[in-house]
Amino acid sequence: MDKIIIAPDAAFIIEELRKNGFEGHIVGGCVRDALMGTAPHDYDITTSAKPEEVKKIFDHTFDTGIEHGTVTVVLNKANYEVTTFRVDGSYEDCRHPKEVSFTRDLHEDLLRRDFTMNAIAYNPYDGFTDIFGGMEDIKNKIIRGVGEPAERFREDALRMLRAVRFSAQLGFDIEPETRTALMENAGLIKNISSERIREELTKLLLSEYTEKISLLWETGLLGYISKRLSKSLQGHEQEILGQFSRCKKIPAVLFAVLTQFVSQSEIKAELSLYKFDNKTLGQILVLNSLAKSEVLSDSLSVRVTAAKYGIENTRLFYFMKQAMGVSDAFCAESTLESEIKAGHCLAVKDMKISGRDLIALGFEPGKRMGEVINAVFGEVLKNPQLNTYENLEKLAKEIFINNI
Repeated sequence: MDKIIIAPDAAFIIEELRKNGFEGHIVGGCVRDALMGTAPHDYDITTSAKPEEVKKIFDHTFDTGIEHGTVTVVLNKANYEVTTFRVDGSYEDCRHPKEVSFTRDLHEDLLRRDFTMNAIAYNPYDGFTDIFGGMEDIKNKIIRGVGEPAERFREDALRMLRAVRFSAQLGFDIEPETRTALMENAGLIKNISSERIREELTKLLLSEYTEKISLLWETGLLGYISKRLSKSLQGHEQEILGQFSRCKKIPAVLFAVLTQFVSQSEIKAELSLYKFDNKTLGQILVLNSLAKSEVLSDSLSVRVTAAKYGIENTRLFYFMKQAMGVSDAFCAESTLESEIKAGHCLAVKDMKISGRDLIALGFEPGKRMGEVINAVFGEVLKNPQLNTYENLEKLAKEIFINNI
């Protein structure tokens, strides 16, 4: 391939840099994706211009990582990161270089990148700059570390998890030397923050080539991320991979499948490792508690489940069980959608009578009134047609009088 089509704004930035006497190239994932026939989601641009020189050329910029040479150029309400060619100094935390130095040499900049497929630069004037054979590796579906793979992983330990993630996203194999370096340095993943691990794990689980997820434990990475989770999966690896192949691409469901064999007494401690947002955390906890539960697909059972766990969690429960190969979960999901479409009451708040209405009718606020409301709701779940104000007023009075 001699050339690729790039977005007009990215081409404009490269052209402006060139007009002012500087090199400019798109680099990294956007080049890789274009070579694979996939439209890039965003463009990273590398340049011989220093940050202050970039800021003089473009009207609207802001500092993104100025200490590392990155300036964001804003064009047509879109952001483009423009980073000066640089050489990274020593890495002290297996993640960030202690210092960087700027260079005018593109080759030196490409030397610091993670994998050959991500170390290809391109512009319309010079074509491709591919000093590590990344284009050939893409053609052969190979993930290969730039230069000495072990050194790349020691510089930034997150690259090991990224290698596994790229394998699952792209369907590529990790070449033997890179895989060996990954396995020998897997313990360094402990230096990476929980947030970054969660982000990479999420992308991994959302990937198309689910069979590659096995690299997570085959390389030893999972054991260093979580001994608890790694131990829980032993003997269930093929079962889990089969479930991932059937699983909807919803993070909470995917993580629930991954953690289904972690005990109820340990699941909170396990999930705390990944720093989920509260909503996702709550969903995974509910799904974990339901992992071994039976699916009942009749209308009443579906309404009762939705009332207990909420519509969204119930839908996710059925998705999880579908991944687990439970055929009734498809019927249950269909029943749930029918109940929703019919407008049936699936939560106390959806009843046509409220606590405020009962107070207006003379009920005294307190525990007994709460019991009446719950009893009324139970009857509505059994018979959705009861959900009218008149019916519920009568029913509430009968329940109260009869002390049901």
